[in-house]
Amino acid sequence: MFRQLTAAALATLALAACEPTTVTPDEPYSTVPTGDYVLFNIGGEVLSVRHTTMQLAPTMITGRTGCNSFAAPITGTPPTIVVGEIQTSGQTCRWSNQETKFFNALRVANRITYEDGVLRIAGGPDTLTFEYGRLASAEGPIGRNLNPNSQPAQTAAASPVVSAAQ
Repeated sequence: MFRQLTAAALATLALAACEPTTVTPDEPYSTVPTGDYVLFNIGGEVLSVRHTTMQLAPTMITGRTGCNSFAAPITGTPPTIVVGEIQTSGQTCRWSNQETKFFNALRVANRITYEDGVLRIAGGPDTLTFEYGRLASAEGPIGRNLNPNSQPAQTAAASPVVSAAQ
């Protein structure tokens, strides 16, 4: 009986670790969990490459857009948000159109909501839609580096396939 209760408690803790943590209701971000998010939609357009990440805290957002890191102060109590001046690392890359749309939408944002693992930041013509969590690895989804300005990884030459019938 004790083993079953222990197993049930451990399973509950493991599942709870997957969910965003909630804060007490009197704190500003009680309805929007702070933490890591991945952008998957801008203005109704599903992104084919998901490389924009954001870390949300009660007074600051930080993240990466694939080539640039960014940071901006935020104020307001959800569902209201005011995004201050966005600081970026200023590099250009092949995703500059997507990055521009992202920053423009963030600059005019005035609403932030969270429901069922989805964070929405809205206020202008393009709503930003994020899912809660992180990219699969530091190199990006499926283990590939998404920064087009970086040097390509050196790969070992493939050895020929040997058939078992030989």
